[in-house]
Amino acid sequence: MTQAIWGRLSTEGALWARRLARAAFGFFFTPAAARPLGALRVGLAAVLIAQAWLVRTEIFDLFAHGGVAQGELAQVFDVPGAPRIGWLSAWLAPRGVSEAACIYGVCGAYFASLVLLAVGFYTRLAAAAAWFLHWTLMNSAPATNYGADVYAHVFLFYLMWIPAGRAFSLDVALGRASPRPTPGARLGLRVLQLHLCLSYLVSGLEKAAGPQWWNGELLWRALSLPAYQQFDMSWLARFPWLARAGGLMTLAIEIGYFVFIWPRRTRKAWIAAVVALHLGIAVFLGLGVFGAIMCALTVAVFGFSPEPRQSCWCRIRCDSSMKENQIVKESGAKGE
Repeated sequence: MTQAIWGRLSTEGALWARRLARAAFGFFFTPAAARPLGALRVGLAAVLIAQAWLVRTEIFDLFAHGGVAQGELAQVFDVPGAPRIGWLSAWLAPRGVSEAACIYGVCGAYFASLVLLAVGFYTRLAAAAAWFLHWTLMNSAPATNYGADVYAHVFLFYLMWIPAGRAFSLDVALGRASPRPTPGARLGLRVLQLHLCLSYLVSGLEKAAGPQWWNGELLWRALSLPAYQQFDMSWLARFPWLARAGGLMTLAIEIGYFVFIWPRRTRKAWIAAVVALHLGIAVFLGLGVFGAIMCALTVAVFGFSPEPRQSCWCRIRCDSSMKENQIVKESGAKGE
């Protein structure tokens, strides 16, 4: 009796294990189109190109030896062993190359790599160059880095490895890459999706650990800080429930992201909520680059379908085959 029960339990356990293994394999490795990855590549590169254009007149303040972001301030945030423009200028100075030329060269190469990445020309090489040069620029002015730079750096790293050049790219147009669905595209997409889900979940839980987001205090502080204040929000003191509601909505969006971004019924609503959240951050706190990057990430990896699409010719052939089968069945039924 006992052996029979244990035998049945082991059989059912093995069956469930096989089902879970098949489900996990399908979740991570079912061939997928690279449209979300291509959208991420284009969106992230476009935002970083816009950021580079915005700071083009401030590169010497950021990266020159006598710039406002250098000196003792830079030493506090310095990462030992990380590449910096200072290394290049020190190495080239005895050879007659000025610091200004080095700064222009690195910034120009970074901008060119982003353009190549955006259009998808030699995509992996462009992603590797953009990632390394972005890392060099971050290390050259570490005191100016914030969330936008960190997320950009991480997802540029991902673009080095995932097949982001298989969609919306010159590589496909020139025949250098195939747009066919691949298991690698599905795996890359799942890694990006899980990364975003965990990021929002951890951020939301960290906010929820204290009372400041529940009672709206931290939202009020953020809107009132001179460094971020874009509008006079003193009137908000007369309506404390608005700050409290804003804090609760932020917690709901970030913590709920992990759950509600997956089902089709709630995905569009959650994407819209996330976009609205980051647009609000951009407008009311002046963090436009951060807001644009976070919107681009969510819209790309969850807003674009990775499911393979049949070509028009395939659909026509399938429709005609179905009609032929239907005619054959009807003829057989009449013959009987």
